[in-house]
Amino acid sequence: MSRIPFLLLCCIVFTQCIGKADKRHNGPDSAATDTIRYARGFNYRESGNCIVITVKDPWQQANGIRYHYMLSDTFPASGIVDEFTCRIKTPVKNVVCLSTTHIGFIGFLEQTASVTGISGRSYVVNETLRARLDSNLVADVGYDENLNYELLLKLKPDVVFAYGINSSVTNTIIKLTELGIPVVMIGEYLEKEPLAKMEWLKVFAAFYDLEEDAAVKFDSVATRYEGLRHMALKAGNKPSVLLGLPWRGTWYVSGSQSYVAHLITDAGGKYLWEHLDYNESRPMALEKVYEFALSADFWLNPGEARSKSDVLAVDERFGKLPSYKNDKLFNNNNVLNSAGGNAFFESGVVEPDIILSDLIYILHPQLLPSHKLKYYRKLQ
Repeated sequence: MSRIPFLLLCCIVFTQCIGKADKRHNGPDSAATDTIRYARGFNYRESGNCIVITVKDPWQQANGIRYHYMLSDTFPASGIVDEFTCRIKTPVKNVVCLSTTHIGFIGFLEQTASVTGISGRSYVVNETLRARLDSNLVADVGYDENLNYELLLKLKPDVVFAYGINSSVTNTIIKLTELGIPVVMIGEYLEKEPLAKMEWLKVFAAFYDLEEDAAVKFDSVATRYEGLRHMALKAGNKPSVLLGLPWRGTWYVSGSQSYVAHLITDAGGKYLWEHLDYNESRPMALEKVYEFALSADFWLNPGEARSKSDVLAVDERFGKLPSYKNDKLFNNNNVLNSAGGNAFFESGVVEPDIILSDLIYILHPQLLPSHKLKYYRKLQ
Protein backbone atom coordinates (compact mmCIF):
# COMPACT_ATOMS: atom_id res chain seq x y z
CA MET A 1 0.00 0.00 0.00
CA SER A 2 1.53 3.34 -1.07
CA ARG A 3 1.48 5.97 1.67
CA ILE A 4 2.29 9.63 2.13
CA PRO A 5 4.91 9.91 4.89
CA PHE A 6 3.21 9.71 8.28
CA LEU A 7 4.07 13.13 9.69
CA LEU A 8 3.17 14.95 6.48
CA LEU A 9 -0.21 13.29 6.19
CA CYS A 10 -0.94 13.91 9.88
CA CYS A 11 -0.30 17.60 9.25
CA ILE A 12 -2.72 17.51 6.31
CA VAL A 13 -5.42 15.80 8.37
CA PHE A 14 -5.05 18.11 11.36
CA THR A 15 -5.20 21.10 9.02
CA GLN A 16 -8.58 19.82 7.87
CA CYS A 17 -9.71 19.75 11.50
CA ILE A 18 -8.66 23.27 12.40
CA GLY A 19 -10.04 26.64 11.43
CA LYS A 20 -13.54 25.54 10.36
CA ALA A 21 -16.85 26.27 12.01
CA ASP A 22 -17.50 23.65 14.68
CA LYS A 23 -20.93 22.17 13.99
CA ARG A 24 -21.11 20.04 17.12
CA HIS A 25 -19.10 21.74 19.86
CA ASN A 26 -18.59 25.20 21.25
CA GLY A 27 -15.24 24.50 22.91
CA PRO A 28 -12.00 26.16 21.80
CA ASP A 29 -9.77 24.65 19.12
CA SER A 30 -7.32 22.00 20.30
CA ALA A 31 -8.73 22.10 23.82
CA ALA A 32 -8.24 18.92 25.82
CA THR A 33 -11.50 17.63 27.23
CA ASP A 34 -11.89 16.97 30.95
CA THR A 35 -15.06 14.89 30.69
CA ILE A 36 -13.42 11.46 31.08
CA ARG A 37 -14.15 10.62 34.70
CA TYR A 38 -13.23 6.96 35.15
CA ALA A 39 -11.70 5.37 32.04
CA ARG A 40 -7.94 5.18 31.63
CA GLY A 41 -7.71 3.52 28.22
CA PHE A 42 -8.66 6.46 26.02
CA ASN A 43 -8.87 10.21 25.81
CA TYR A 44 -10.03 12.71 23.22
CA ARG A 45 -9.74 16.34 22.40
CA GLU A 46 -11.54 18.75 20.14
CA SER A 47 -9.80 20.60 17.34
CA GLY A 48 -12.16 22.83 15.41
CA ASN A 49 -14.92 20.57 14.12
CA CYS A 50 -12.74 17.48 14.54
CA ILE A 51 -12.58 15.09 17.50
CA VAL A 52 -9.30 13.25 17.99
CA ILE A 53 -9.65 10.04 19.99
CA THR A 54 -6.54 8.32 21.27
CA VAL A 55 -6.80 4.70 22.43
CA LYS A 56 -3.96 3.62 24.70
CA ASP A 57 -2.43 0.14 25.12
CA PRO A 58 -5.55 -1.76 23.97
CA TRP A 59 -4.38 -5.31 24.73
CA GLN A 60 -2.76 -7.12 27.63
CA GLN A 61 0.90 -6.25 28.28
CA ALA A 62 0.81 -3.50 25.66
CA ASN A 63 3.20 -0.68 26.53
CA GLY A 64 3.31 2.71 24.87
CA ILE A 65 0.94 1.75 22.03
CA ARG A 66 -1.28 4.57 20.78
CA TYR A 67 -3.97 4.58 18.09
CA HIS A 68 -5.38 7.88 16.86
CA TYR A 69 -8.80 8.37 15.27
CA MET A 70 -9.81 11.70 13.75
CA LEU A 71 -13.57 12.15 13.43
CA SER A 72 -15.46 14.90 11.62
CA ASP A 73 -18.72 15.39 9.76
CA THR A 74 -16.96 17.65 7.23
CA PHE A 75 -14.43 15.11 5.96
CA PRO A 76 -15.24 14.26 2.33
CA ALA A 77 -14.65 10.57 3.08
CA SER A 78 -12.92 8.26 5.49
CA GLY A 79 -9.22 7.75 4.95
CA ILE A 80 -6.37 5.74 6.45
CA VAL A 81 -3.04 7.28 7.34
CA ASP A 82 -1.45 4.02 8.51
CA GLU A 83 -2.21 1.24 10.98
CA PHE A 84 -1.91 3.72 13.88
CA THR A 85 -3.97 6.62 12.55
CA CYS A 86 -7.09 7.01 10.45
CA ARG A 87 -9.60 9.67 9.56
CA ILE A 88 -13.30 8.79 9.74
CA LYS A 89 -16.27 10.70 8.40
CA THR A 90 -19.13 10.85 10.87
CA PRO A 91 -21.82 9.93 11.60
CA VAL A 92 -21.06 6.34 10.64
CA LYS A 93 -23.95 4.33 9.20
CA ASN A 94 -22.35 0.96 8.45
CA VAL A 95 -20.24 -0.71 11.17
CA VAL A 96 -18.85 -4.15 11.97
CA CYS A 97 -18.41 -5.33 15.57
CA LEU A 98 -15.86 -8.00 16.43
CA SER A 99 -17.11 -8.32 20.04
CA THR A 100 -20.64 -8.67 21.41
CA THR A 101 -19.69 -6.08 24.03
CA HIS A 102 -19.57 -3.52 21.22
CA ILE A 103 -23.19 -4.42 20.46
CA GLY A 104 -24.08 -3.49 24.03
CA PHE A 105 -22.66 0.01 23.62
CA ILE A 106 -24.24 0.57 20.20
CA GLY A 107 -27.60 -0.79 21.35
CA PHE A 108 -27.56 1.59 24.33
CA LEU A 109 -27.13 4.44 21.84
CA GLU A 110 -30.10 3.06 19.85
CA GLN A 111 -27.95 2.57 16.75
CA THR A 112 -28.29 -1.19 16.31
CA ALA A 113 -29.52 -0.70 12.74
CA SER A 114 -26.04 0.53 11.79
CA VAL A 115 -24.49 -2.89 12.50
CA THR A 116 -24.02 -4.84 9.27
CA GLY A 117 -21.47 -7.38 10.45
CA ILE A 118 -20.63 -9.19 13.69
CA SER A 119 -18.22 -11.84 14.91
CA GLY A 120 -19.88 -14.97 16.32
CA ARG A 121 -23.63 -14.79 15.66
CA SER A 122 -24.41 -17.50 18.21
CA TYR A 123 -23.27 -15.23 21.06
CA VAL A 124 -25.55 -12.29 20.17
CA VAL A 125 -28.35 -11.71 22.67
CA ASN A 126 -29.78 -8.40 21.38
CA GLU A 127 -33.18 -9.41 19.95
CA THR A 128 -33.25 -6.70 17.27
CA LEU A 129 -29.85 -7.73 15.98
CA ARG A 130 -30.73 -11.43 16.08
CA ALA A 131 -33.79 -10.70 13.96
CA ARG A 132 -31.59 -8.85 11.47
CA LEU A 133 -29.19 -11.81 11.44
CA ASP A 134 -32.07 -14.19 10.73
CA SER A 135 -33.20 -11.90 7.89
CA ASN A 136 -29.66 -11.87 6.41
CA LEU A 137 -29.39 -8.13 7.02
CA VAL A 138 -26.32 -8.70 9.18
CA ALA A 139 -23.41 -10.99 8.28
CA ASP A 140 -21.13 -13.08 10.49
CA VAL A 141 -17.61 -12.08 9.43
CA GLY A 142 -15.74 -14.70 11.46
CA TYR A 143 -13.14 -14.01 14.12
CA ASP A 144 -9.39 -13.77 14.80
CA GLU A 145 -7.35 -15.52 12.10
CA ASN A 146 -10.60 -16.75 10.51
CA LEU A 147 -11.92 -13.31 9.60
CA ASN A 148 -13.62 -13.30 6.21
CA TYR A 149 -11.81 -10.40 4.54
CA GLU A 150 -13.61 -10.92 1.25
CA LEU A 151 -16.95 -10.49 3.02
CA LEU A 152 -15.67 -7.42 4.86
CA LEU A 153 -14.71 -5.84 1.54
CA LYS A 154 -18.18 -6.57 0.24
CA LEU A 155 -19.81 -4.95 3.29
CA LYS A 156 -17.72 -1.77 2.86
CA PRO A 157 -18.04 -0.74 6.52
CA ASP A 158 -17.41 2.83 7.59
CA VAL A 159 -15.49 1.33 10.51
CA VAL A 160 -14.67 -2.01 12.11
CA PHE A 161 -14.65 -2.01 15.91
CA ALA A 162 -12.03 -4.53 17.03
CA TYR A 163 -10.33 -5.73 20.21
CA GLY A 164 -7.26 -7.77 21.05
CA ILE A 165 -6.16 -10.04 23.87
CA ASN A 166 -2.52 -9.80 22.82
CA SER A 167 -0.34 -8.20 20.17
CA SER A 168 -1.37 -10.73 17.51
CA VAL A 169 -4.35 -8.46 16.80
CA THR A 170 -1.94 -6.18 14.96
CA ASN A 171 -1.97 -8.68 12.10
CA THR A 172 -5.71 -8.02 11.72
CA ILE A 173 -5.21 -4.26 11.95
CA ILE A 174 -2.53 -4.26 9.27
CA LYS A 175 -4.58 -6.49 6.95
CA LEU A 176 -7.70 -4.32 7.27
CA THR A 177 -5.58 -1.21 6.76
CA GLU A 178 -4.11 -2.65 3.57
CA LEU A 179 -7.64 -3.28 2.34
CA GLY A 180 -8.58 0.33 3.05
CA ILE A 181 -11.02 -0.57 5.85
CA PRO A 182 -10.82 1.74 8.92
CA VAL A 183 -10.40 -0.28 12.12
CA VAL A 184 -10.80 1.11 15.64
CA MET A 185 -9.37 -0.64 18.68
CA ILE A 186 -11.65 -0.91 21.71
CA GLY A 187 -10.01 -1.80 25.04
CA GLU A 188 -12.85 -1.47 27.53
CA TYR A 189 -12.27 -4.95 28.94
CA LEU A 190 -8.92 -3.80 30.37
CA GLU A 191 -10.54 -1.19 32.60
CA LYS A 192 -10.54 -2.04 36.30
CA GLU A 193 -13.80 -0.41 37.36
CA PRO A 194 -17.39 -0.94 36.12
CA LEU A 195 -17.98 2.75 35.39
CA ALA A 196 -14.64 2.94 33.59
CA LYS A 197 -15.78 0.14 31.28
CA MET A 198 -19.08 1.85 30.62
CA GLU A 199 -17.40 5.18 29.90
CA TRP A 200 -16.18 3.76 26.58
CA LEU A 201 -19.74 4.59 25.56
CA LYS A 202 -18.32 8.05 24.85
CA VAL A 203 -15.93 6.58 22.28
CA PHE A 204 -18.73 4.86 20.39
CA ALA A 205 -20.96 7.93 20.66
CA ALA A 206 -18.40 10.12 18.91
CA PHE A 207 -18.69 7.97 15.77
CA TYR A 208 -22.45 8.65 15.68
CA ASP A 209 -22.28 12.37 16.59
CA LEU A 210 -24.07 11.50 19.85
CA GLU A 211 -21.56 12.79 22.39
CA GLU A 212 -24.04 14.91 24.33
CA ASP A 213 -26.64 12.14 24.48
CA ALA A 214 -24.01 9.65 25.67
CA ALA A 215 -22.76 12.04 28.35
CA VAL A 216 -26.27 12.43 29.76
CA LYS A 217 -26.89 8.69 29.74
CA PHE A 218 -23.52 7.93 31.31
CA ASP A 219 -23.93 10.52 34.05
CA SER A 220 -27.37 9.11 34.90
CA VAL A 221 -26.00 5.58 35.30
CA ALA A 222 -22.93 6.80 37.18
CA THR A 223 -25.09 8.73 39.65
CA ARG A 224 -27.22 5.66 40.35
CA TYR A 225 -24.16 3.43 40.64
CA GLU A 226 -22.39 5.73 43.08
CA GLY A 227 -25.54 6.07 45.17
CA LEU A 228 -25.89 2.29 45.39
CA ARG A 229 -22.20 1.89 46.20
CA HIS A 230 -22.33 4.35 49.07
CA MET A 231 -25.44 2.65 50.44
CA ALA A 232 -23.82 -0.79 50.32
CA LEU A 233 -20.60 0.38 51.94
CA LYS A 234 -22.60 1.37 55.02
CA ALA A 235 -23.83 -2.20 55.53
CA GLY A 236 -22.71 -3.56 58.88
CA ASN A 237 -21.24 -6.86 57.69
CA LYS A 238 -19.17 -7.72 54.63
CA PRO A 239 -19.78 -11.32 53.57
CA SER A 240 -16.82 -13.02 51.91
CA VAL A 241 -17.19 -14.00 48.25
CA LEU A 242 -15.65 -16.81 46.20
CA LEU A 243 -15.58 -16.45 42.41
CA GLY A 244 -15.31 -18.84 39.51
CA LEU A 245 -14.99 -22.55 38.79
CA PRO A 246 -12.04 -24.65 37.64
CA TRP A 247 -11.35 -24.92 33.92
CA ARG A 248 -9.69 -28.18 32.92
CA GLY A 249 -8.32 -28.69 36.40
CA THR A 250 -7.06 -25.11 36.88
CA TRP A 251 -8.83 -22.32 38.75
CA TYR A 252 -8.19 -18.89 37.26
CA VAL A 253 -8.32 -16.29 40.03
CA SER A 254 -8.97 -12.60 39.34
CA GLY A 255 -6.88 -10.13 41.32
CA SER A 256 -8.26 -7.51 43.67
CA GLN A 257 -7.84 -4.79 41.01
CA SER A 258 -10.11 -6.57 38.53
CA TYR A 259 -13.51 -5.44 37.32
CA VAL A 260 -15.38 -8.20 39.15
CA ALA A 261 -13.46 -7.63 42.39
CA HIS A 262 -14.47 -3.95 42.28
CA LEU A 263 -18.10 -4.97 41.82
CA ILE A 264 -17.98 -7.18 44.91
CA THR A 265 -16.36 -4.45 47.00
CA ASP A 266 -18.83 -1.85 45.74
CA ALA A 267 -21.71 -4.19 46.67
CA GLY A 268 -20.51 -4.37 50.27
CA GLY A 269 -18.75 -7.70 50.03
CA LYS A 270 -15.28 -8.91 50.90
CA TYR A 271 -13.47 -10.44 47.96
CA LEU A 272 -11.76 -13.66 49.00
CA TRP A 273 -8.60 -12.70 47.13
CA GLU A 274 -8.41 -9.07 48.18
CA HIS A 275 -4.72 -9.53 49.01
CA LEU A 276 -3.78 -10.29 45.38
CA ASP A 277 -2.80 -6.90 43.98
CA TYR A 278 -3.24 -7.38 40.23
CA ASN A 279 -5.87 -6.93 37.56
CA GLU A 280 -5.88 -10.01 35.35
CA SER A 281 -6.85 -13.64 36.07
CA ARG A 282 -4.02 -16.00 36.97
CA PRO A 283 -3.99 -19.77 37.40
CA MET A 284 -4.03 -21.18 40.92
CA ALA A 285 -3.91 -24.76 42.16
CA LEU A 286 -7.32 -26.21 42.92
CA GLU A 287 -6.24 -27.36 46.38
CA LYS A 288 -5.23 -23.85 47.39
CA VAL A 289 -8.49 -22.34 46.15
CA TYR A 290 -10.50 -25.02 47.95
CA GLU A 291 -8.74 -24.17 51.20
CA PHE A 292 -9.75 -20.52 50.88
CA ALA A 293 -13.24 -21.45 49.67
CA LEU A 294 -14.01 -23.07 53.01
CA SER A 295 -14.29 -19.58 54.50
CA ALA A 296 -16.49 -18.06 51.78
CA ASP A 297 -20.05 -17.00 52.63
CA PHE A 298 -21.14 -16.68 48.99
CA TRP A 299 -20.07 -18.26 45.72
CA LEU A 300 -20.61 -16.23 42.56
CA ASN A 301 -20.00 -16.71 38.82
CA PRO A 302 -19.29 -20.47 38.79
CA GLY A 303 -18.46 -20.73 35.09
CA GLU A 304 -21.24 -22.00 32.85
CA ALA A 305 -23.04 -23.88 35.63
CA ARG A 306 -26.83 -23.61 35.47
CA SER A 307 -27.53 -25.77 38.52
CA LYS A 308 -25.89 -26.98 41.70
CA SER A 309 -25.52 -30.41 40.12
CA ASP A 310 -23.45 -28.82 37.34
CA VAL A 311 -21.05 -27.58 40.01
CA LEU A 312 -20.81 -31.02 41.64
CA ALA A 313 -20.09 -32.57 38.26
CA VAL A 314 -16.82 -30.61 38.20
CA ASP A 315 -15.73 -31.80 41.65
CA GLU A 316 -17.88 -33.57 44.26
CA ARG A 317 -15.92 -31.94 47.09
CA PHE A 318 -17.60 -28.62 46.26
CA GLY A 319 -20.72 -29.97 47.94
CA LYS A 320 -18.93 -29.62 51.27
CA LEU A 321 -18.31 -25.90 50.90
CA PRO A 322 -20.43 -23.70 53.23
CA SER A 323 -21.59 -21.51 50.34
CA TYR A 324 -22.89 -24.61 48.55
CA LYS A 325 -24.55 -26.19 51.58
CA ASN A 326 -26.17 -22.88 52.63
CA ASP A 327 -27.61 -22.19 49.15
CA LYS A 328 -25.49 -19.09 48.65
CA LEU A 329 -24.56 -19.97 45.09
CA PHE A 330 -25.43 -17.51 42.30
CA ASN A 331 -24.41 -17.23 38.66
CA ASN A 332 -24.44 -14.32 36.22
CA ASN A 333 -26.17 -16.30 33.46
CA ASN A 334 -29.79 -15.37 34.02
CA VAL A 335 -30.21 -13.91 30.51
CA LEU A 336 -29.02 -16.33 27.83
CA ASN A 337 -29.97 -16.86 24.23
CA SER A 338 -30.71 -20.33 22.85
CA ALA A 339 -27.04 -20.91 22.01
CA GLY A 340 -25.74 -19.83 25.42
CA GLY A 341 -24.81 -16.24 24.57
CA ASN A 342 -24.79 -14.27 27.82
CA ALA A 343 -26.27 -10.76 28.14
CA PHE A 344 -24.00 -10.10 31.14
CA PHE A 345 -21.14 -9.65 28.66
CA GLU A 346 -23.23 -7.68 26.16
CA SER A 347 -25.78 -5.29 27.62
CA GLY A 348 -24.27 -5.68 31.09
CA VAL A 349 -21.37 -3.41 30.15
CA VAL A 350 -23.76 -0.43 29.94
CA GLU A 351 -25.86 -1.45 32.94
CA PRO A 352 -23.33 -1.59 35.79
CA ASP A 353 -25.92 -0.04 38.09
CA ILE A 354 -28.28 -2.98 37.53
CA ILE A 355 -25.47 -5.51 38.00
CA LEU A 356 -24.53 -3.75 41.23
CA SER A 357 -28.17 -3.83 42.34
CA ASP A 358 -28.22 -7.59 41.71
CA LEU A 359 -25.12 -8.07 43.84
CA ILE A 360 -26.35 -5.86 46.66
CA TYR A 361 -29.61 -7.79 46.70
CA ILE A 362 -27.67 -11.06 46.90
CA LEU A 363 -25.25 -9.95 49.63
CA HIS A 364 -27.52 -7.54 51.53
CA PRO A 365 -31.15 -8.26 50.54
CA GLN A 366 -32.49 -5.98 53.26
CA LEU A 367 -31.03 -2.96 51.45
CA LEU A 368 -33.02 -3.56 48.24
CA PRO A 369 -35.99 -5.67 49.33
CA SER A 370 -38.07 -5.03 46.17
CA HIS A 371 -35.28 -5.64 43.66
CA LYS A 372 -35.72 -8.37 41.04
CA LEU A 373 -32.56 -10.06 39.81
CA LYS A 374 -31.80 -9.41 36.15
CA TYR A 375 -28.33 -10.75 35.35
CA TYR A 376 -27.93 -13.11 38.31
CA ARG A 377 -29.85 -16.21 39.32
CA LYS A 378 -29.73 -18.48 42.32
CA LEU A 379 -28.61 -21.98 41.41
CA GLN A 380 -30.93 -24.77 42.53
